[in-house]
Amino acid sequence: MRSFSVSHKGHAKEFALAKTTTLGELRSLVAEAFGVEPQNQKMLLKGAKFTDAGVSIDNAIPEGARILLMGTATREIEAFKASTARREEGRANYNRYMASASSIYRTQTRQIGGIGGGGDEEYGFGAFEALPDLPERERALGILRKLARDEGVKQLMKKHKYAVGVLRELHPFERTILGYNRNRGQVIALRLRTDDLDGFRDYQAVRLVLMHELAHMVWDEHDANFNALNSQHCREVVELDWTRRGRTLGGVPAASYYEPQASEAQSVDGGALRATGFVLGGEAPQLPPDASDQMAADHRRELIYKAAQKRMDKKR
Repeated sequence: MRSFSVSHKGHAKEFALAKTTTLGELRSLVAEAFGVEPQNQKMLLKGAKFTDAGVSIDNAIPEGARILLMGTATREIEAFKASTARREEGRANYNRYMASASSIYRTQTRQIGGIGGGGDEEYGFGAFEALPDLPERERALGILRKLARDEGVKQLMKKHKYAVGVLRELHPFERTILGYNRNRGQVIALRLRTDDLDGFRDYQAVRLVLMHELAHMVWDEHDANFNALNSQHCREVVELDWTRRGRTLGGVPAASYYEPQASEAQSVDGGALRATGFVLGGEAPQLPPDASDQMAADHRRELIYKAAQKRMDKKR
């Protein structure tokens, strides 16, 4: 038997092998012990050569030798490749974002009549903006128009006398928020698409975010006043929708709307945006070192609104 040790990155393992064991066989055992594949191994021992896989350890390794192993473990290589892929995906999404964000301000908005003209049509949305360089732009515009035509939304805005200049699509690259309200109604932006840009978020979830942003028409901070108004909006957008009243006996039951939790408010937008925020024509957010780092937080927010929708469905 031949006894010796192999160390890799501060971790040592003792070996006791038959003297007839070849260096090729030793490399396989080392791979099992440290996760470094034979082709990635470099074993260092003064006066020894490990180039011939057929040589026995009896002729290559003296008794009690301490061999230093250099090489990257397979799991580390895979983790590096995965990290590189995430970074490349983040940069690709960022490039797509920059292309659309830089051109959206040059794109003619879709106007709707009425705001500023007096009467009921004075309240609502003045224009729509969808991201111009992403797929299915007309579908995105359709969702914005659907929100504006939503009878519950229309009646709520009329009741509270809300007039919003632009209802805009928020780019999915802005992963940290689901929407924002700039300068109390100058612009409201909503996340319509999924992170991969290949699909659209649930309409009811988007409408819940709109209720949140409309509460910023009155209150900037996520305090008790804001939470009360947000809850009121979520009730009224259902109760004021006369087109749905005939579906239940005696009108819409109180249990059919979602009651937002105060703990969820900050995860939606972090508060209203003032003139110092992300403004029309301002700079787009910069690419973080690893854009994928925000995915976990974004996923939690998606779960909040999916859970909210499930609770609404169960109560109906």
